[in-house]
Amino acid sequence: MNLSSYISTDYIKKIFKLAGPVMVGMILQSLLGTVDMWFISQLGTNEASAASLGGSASGVIFVMSALVSAGTIALITRSFGEGDKSSVKSISGESILLSALIGSIISIICFLNTSNIIETMFKPHEITTNLTSEYLRVIFAGMFLVYLNSTMRTILHALGDTITPLYIFGASNIINIALDWLFIFGFGWGLRGAAIATVSSRAISFIIITFIIIKKVYGNNIKDFLHYIRLSIKNSSRILKIGIWDCIQQVARPLTGMLMFRIVYRSGENAGTAAFGIGGQLFNYTFIFLVGLSVAISIMVGHSLGRKDTEEVDELIKEGLKLASINMIIFSISYLIIPNWIIGAFIDDPEVISIGVNYLRIIYVGLFSIIFTMIFGGVFKGAGDTLPPMISSLIANVAFKLPAAYILSIILDFGTDGVWIAVSLSVIVEAVIISLYFRLGRWRKKVI
Repeated sequence: MNLSSYISTDYIKKIFKLAGPVMVGMILQSLLGTVDMWFISQLGTNEASAASLGGSASGVIFVMSALVSAGTIALITRSFGEGDKSSVKSISGESILLSALIGSIISIICFLNTSNIIETMFKPHEITTNLTSEYLRVIFAGMFLVYLNSTMRTILHALGDTITPLYIFGASNIINIALDWLFIFGFGWGLRGAAIATVSSRAISFIIITFIIIKKVYGNNIKDFLHYIRLSIKNSSRILKIGIWDCIQQVARPLTGMLMFRIVYRSGENAGTAAFGIGGQLFNYTFIFLVGLSVAISIMVGHSLGRKDTEEVDELIKEGLKLASINMIIFSISYLIIPNWIIGAFIDDPEVISIGVNYLRIIYVGLFSIIFTMIFGGVFKGAGDTLPPMISSLIANVAFKLPAAYILSIILDFGTDGVWIAVSLSVIVEAVIISLYFRLGRWRKKVI
């Protein structure tokens, strides 16, 4: 059977029309993260470790933007499918204001408690604590921009426009890379310079995407835009009701990841932490295609359910699973065969390379099952049924992964390999649970 008969040409075109720009945007974002880590790694292992810890901590806070964005995409895709323009404007305006309020409150809280967050979650050595704190204070100060950018990008995605956000955030990433070099080495600001470059690029993105939203959603009518920037109990409750479960799910993964950094630091210290951070950056490339697919599936499922076209929903799911499987097979070549060369491109520390090689190989075995988590997760999000993915994530990442990592790495003394085994198994557990929920089919009748 050739590839063209294996995958429906009609649906693959529809999927790639939406997913393609998302994937390209993720490539640029992953390259940014890779370049960031490369620049920082040139400063030394301590700086690489601090940036890894800082990225883990900030990642937990950033994904809380799903509290608003998950409800936004579900409600706007459904309204768009129904042809209700007034509802699209109303949900968009309310989502923007909600994200601004929530993002600002969390930004202030985290900025004022940076040192406590680092000490509580990681308990690193003093030099690592100081470096991580220096990095995170800048990131936390501009965190509200992440919430606003996430919500406004989601609004455009929900309308079927994934190209405009690509241009905006792609240009922002290029600016970030240029500022990295200038601030880290040109001005000699070191790790703090990397953080300033990141926040600066996010501010530029926010300004541009705000004008785009006013143009595309409100027809360049600023008065209309300001009219809909308001809160109502009805719409806010709808947005947050959907978003709360997705937010918990999204937070659970990086939160457990942050706690995993603590376990990794205890069993592998700076070398293990640096390998964990570098390996995580590399796995971002595996998720480029998967996240693009998941976003496309959520948008198209939302539109299809709005039109009550359940046959199209089934076809989209089938083709999505096929494409996701192909992606995982392709990436297995890099991570299973030449991981030492890949890790070695970042750092010349033999211990970090050795630990990183095991990280890539062990985790990727379990990562094959992520196709079900990503595709079914996109379906649930498009349907506005975010509870099942949350339950799957909590069981796999909190109830299973954390205890398993501690037992294998600390009690049974497997070291960092024990952590990698726990992560690999947790991915499988999450895929099994979300698949069981998916087969119940309750998401098809979800009323939002």
